Amino acid sequence: MAIGGRPDAVHQDACTQLAVAMAAKFVNGPNTIDDLDFKDLKVHFSDKQISELFAFMVFVSASHQYGVLMDVGPEDKP
Repeated sequence: MAIGGRPDAVHQDACTQLAVAMAAKFVNGPNTIDDLDFKDLKVHFSDKQISELFAFMVFVSASHQYGVLMDVGPEDKP
């Protein structure tokens, strides 16, 4: 697993592969996520897990946007 960078290109299980693909799609164009994507997710994940996946993606995205807005960088560690 990559830490602080792009995710690994190869994943051992279908669930991880699908979650990473959905995160990439979310980052690159959240408006492109459609019903077919959710149909694929429902094969491997429960509704609760899908909700948690998207909540986490939104949280991380908002955190990054806030960091940019506040001009927070790695040198700003407490």
